[in-house]
Amino acid sequence: MPLPDPVQFDPVRFPGLAPDEEWPPEIFDFNAPWLRDRELAFERGPSGEIIFVRRCESLRLVLDIETAHSALDIPPRSRDFRLLRLMPSALRLVESVTPGDPVPPALRGEPLPPPEEHHLYAATTALVAALERGSGEAGSAFLDALRRTPPGVKMFEAAAATCIRQGGFGLERMANLARGLHRLAHAHAEVLAAHAAQPDYAGMERMVAATTRILVRDASWSGDLIAHALRQIEPLVCVPRETADALRDAAVARLETEGTLAQAGRLAMAQAAYRDRLIELGIFWRRLAAAWASVHPQLTDRREVDALSRHVLRRLSLKALYAPP
Repeated sequence: MPLPDPVQFDPVRFPGLAPDEEWPPEIFDFNAPWLRDRELAFERGPSGEIIFVRRCESLRLVLDIETAHSALDIPPRSRDFRLLRLMPSALRLVESVTPGDPVPPALRGEPLPPPEEHHLYAATTALVAALERGSGEAGSAFLDALRRTPPGVKMFEAAAATCIRQGGFGLERMANLARGLHRLAHAHAEVLAAHAAQPDYAGMERMVAATTRILVRDASWSGDLIAHALRQIEPLVCVPRETADALRDAAVARLETEGTLAQAGRLAMAQAAYRDRLIELGIFWRRLAAAWASVHPQLTDRREVDALSRHVLRRLSLKALYAPP
């Protein structure tokens, strides 16, 4: 059964919005004066934590996003609270966020940007390692030239030019080789970029778990249908994250085990299929994961928690989305 259109499927409303309020906004325009300074920035730590940076004083404060509003004196359920809770999702898409920066377009429903140079470099490194076996004279010369070429968009053309100029290889042969390998490296880079830009699944999982704990312990809610729905989704909400990791791992493994110069075209098509699945998965879940981050387990309206739980269940019902790679 084909999947529905991920853009139109089951629209998600963020909790705490006014009836006609659009969210996410176009820019990170905090109201609190202490969060308007352009010397401030938010960055993502190596383990996913949020780092609050004051550049002029070399201050770096590691924040737990669930309690960051208290550290920064931001009232729960305020607009600044919702902006702060967008940070984990935004930092999946950009390196840092400074007050006044635009909200990443992908968070507002626009397509992902092309892969960045570091993704192309990582993909090229993996490609060279995978293709070293059985590459033949021309292939070995090209890979050797590629290793000695500075990283960049034109590195495949530069390596081919080196082989033609210094190795005496034919223009057409090297041009075809360069085009095929560049296509494969770019396809794998797109897989790496699509995985890096996946929604903040771990944050959503933590918020579902925290909200479940609060409702289950509350005698007035523990027997309610909302608590029952949360208990149902808590062990399953990890499925999109595990699916994304499995798709990335399958793409990497296929490049490592099947990577030969003769198979470059077929492998590029396979990498594109992994990329497409990752992008589709992200579109289905990106807005919902960001909406869950806006939840305050104690204070968010229980009807809004119920709506978000139903959104999770509807997405989990799309079995084809999570098919093994």
